[in-house]
Amino acid sequence: MKFAQADVIWPDIEEVARPFYEGMQQKKVMIQQCSACSTHLPPAQIVCDHCGCDELNWLEANGSGEIYSYVVYHRSFHPFFDDKLPYTVALVELDEGPRLQVLFYGDACVVGMKVQPIFTDVAGKHTLLAYQPAENA
Repeated sequence: MKFAQADVIWPDIEEVARPFYEGMQQKKVMIQQCSACSTHLPPAQIVCDHCGCDELNWLEANGSGEIYSYVVYHRSFHPFFDDKLPYTVALVELDEGPRLQVLFYGDACVVGMKVQPIFTDVAGKHTLLAYQPAENA
């Protein structure tokens, strides 16, 4: 398999996800909320998972949450991660309800651990949302 020779992995941003990625650049955690039932949704939804409404609004989440699940990678699947092994990817359940898959920075990741967002600069080009243990947990 041949990988792109980029120094950073960054997706082509679809319009439906643009507010989430723009929010990261402003150090904000952006989620969606259904205008009909007020359900909070993860980024880049087209319709509400709860009621099917297609009128969704973007709002800034407080960013706090807890570890729902995680995996520790001991093998790199892209050259960008070669010098970062092992690294942890966590599924964080935000206080508002939606779950986000993010890089986790910390000594140990534990299901149920309280976490807070951090924003890291990647290759001087982008700001990436990640999580770390909460300071006041």
